[in-house]
Amino acid sequence: MRFALVVVASLVSHCAALAGDHPYAGLWSEAGADDLKGNPELSGPQGCYNRFTEQFPDGRFRYYLVDHAKWLGERKVEYLLAQEGQCTMNVDGRGEKCVGHVMGEKQSEWFIAYQDAASDEVRATYYENVFFFEKRFGGEPIIRNKCPFDMPAIKHYISGKTIADCATRCRAFGRSESEEFKGMLKELGVTK
Repeated sequence: MRFALVVVASLVSHCAALAGDHPYAGLWSEAGADDLKGNPELSGPQGCYNRFTEQFPDGRFRYYLVDHAKWLGERKVEYLLAQEGQCTMNVDGRGEKCVGHVMGEKQSEWFIAYQDAASDEVRATYYENVFFFEKRFGGEPIIRNKCPFDMPAIKHYISGKTIADCATRCRAFGRSESEEFKGMLKELGVTK
């Protein structure tokens, strides 16, 4: 009987592994490879404080961005939900199809092909349609960096609002606002 329970437990854990958690579950920043070179403050691991994706093990995701106007106007850090959806990995684990919608807008789909991954950085290519994805033609190189915080550490800054709730256009910090972004990082105690 004990042997049968061990076999069943082993099969259940094996099936769960086959069902597979998303290999990149966690919190990630994402930027085009050129953006990362041009402005690492807004794009690398610290870029997570500007905008980040919460990737769930089941493939669902939520994309948040800091409300830069709230920071500039009130010196208050607040993250807004900008997009949510679902990503499904290919069987080989080297690509995925994502379907999502920017809050208040229509649904769209895109594809990502993964090249290589270190523990804290993932290199991939983003494709807008399945044809280019299948041919590996015309994609945009992206780099994902693991965030230096977890969800419990950032959760109290998430407002519960979405970008659709904004009276004006909500956005994260842009290239010309790196000094303001550095000020926010200092206020959060991330930098000195």
